[in-house]
Amino acid sequence: MSVQKATEHSRACCFTGYRPHRFPFKEDGLRPEHVREVLGRQIRRLYNEGCRTFISGMCVGVDLWAAAEVLCLQAKHPDVKLIAAVPFLGQESRWSAEDQQEYRRILAACTRVETLFSAEEAKGKTAACYRGRNHWMVDHADTVIAVYTPIDAEYRSGTAATVRYARRKLKRIVYIDPSTLAMSEETVHEIKFR
Repeated sequence: MSVQKATEHSRACCFTGYRPHRFPFKEDGLRPEHVREVLGRQIRRLYNEGCRTFISGMCVGVDLWAAAEVLCLQAKHPDVKLIAAVPFLGQESRWSAEDQQEYRRILAACTRVETLFSAEEAKGKTAACYRGRNHWMVDHADTVIAVYTPIDAEYRSGTAATVRYARRKLKRIVYIDPSTLAMSEETVHEIKFR
């Protein structure tokens, strides 16, 4: 089952960002709920701009936090759709019990689940499956919310690679700095003429 490419009447947004261990979380400072709050604000802003479809890569950290915020918005606005882009079957098998429970709760609430690779296809090739999932999400969205700092542009992470791919595809990118939670934006016009 494939998702239709976003149109003017039904825009789509996907998410990319770090796993929890990449954040500078402190008991008396930045915490996961602060990241979720900023993600929620950006999701609501995009909804007000006409975005109705949100795509999550369904990994621990930004993906699941963003998906949870989309479900909060969906509770108030039933026209919101959450699509789970699962890289491969069983991706959650090595996560903590708590993370697996949250994953399954969100997965069950999704409007659609796209599983891109089987467990057999993923054996020894999980990095390729994650990359394929990231490309699929960007290809099906016109906006990417990236919890990412350009300082990490050369860092070999899935988030950095996804941002580079989104730039090549001339997508609108909304950046949330993982240290300060400051927001900035890169438009297609800015990307095109660099």
